Amino acid sequence: MPDGGAATANPSAGANAGAATANPSAGANAGAATDPSAGGASPSGGALPIGGASGVEPPPCSELSSFVAAYKANHPGNGGKDWDINAKSPAELAADPDAQRLMALCGDSQRPVIPMLAWEYGGADHAWIKPEQSALAYCVYTPVAASSGNWTYDAIQDHVTADVYVACPDRNPCASETGAKLVTDCIGDSTNFEILVDTASYSDGADVGLRLSNASTTLMLILPDQSKVLLHDDI
Repeated sequence: MPDGGAATANPSAGANAGAATANPSAGANAGAATDPSAGGASPSGGALPIGGASGVEPPPCSELSSFVAAYKANHPGNGGKDWDINAKSPAELAADPDAQRLMALCGDSQRPVIPMLAWEYGGADHAWIKPEQSALAYCVYTPVAASSGNWTYDAIQDHVTADVYVACPDRNPCASETGAKLVTDCIGDSTNFEILVDTASYSDGADVGLRLSNASTTLMLILPDQSKVLLHDDI
């Protein structure tokens, strides 16, 4: 997948409205936090702007579905791949204010995976299967040069462990479930996990000097109470 940065604010975050800010899974752009799974700055201490933009506000959760649908309708090119915001270069993102707003759904060193827009690449490229059954967006932690509390790389085992959480959790069709079922029971199709896995090794880690093309991956789900459970193993 192409190069890119990370977003702004609270990493356990959905968009900045439509979810209670006391909920650790809600409130992008709500400000920095001290918890290792909360954001405002990268684990190395510096802010990581996305797409060359700063101060970008995400769509509120109450409007996210319609915002994403409009974005998809306005980007029909390349067989539909033009709507995949994670496939855009930094220059393309800098020229696309709506894509920047979607990127701002998640915090530093993270990328949003939006089922209505996401694609899997390699072999037979395909869009996320049954996005209507899934949450509006997931935030996935992406490679960093030095392992953090949310993304680690074991070079000896060639293994990535990355955190994921549900953005706009109140609009997750599995919001009444607990543990990993918050995601697994609404994934739409098991192959969609590959999109989350690929995002956890975004650009094969080349942006931070890593080579992750053959790495195995464990995804951990951050729950609303900030605890974590195993979400998916890709060996």
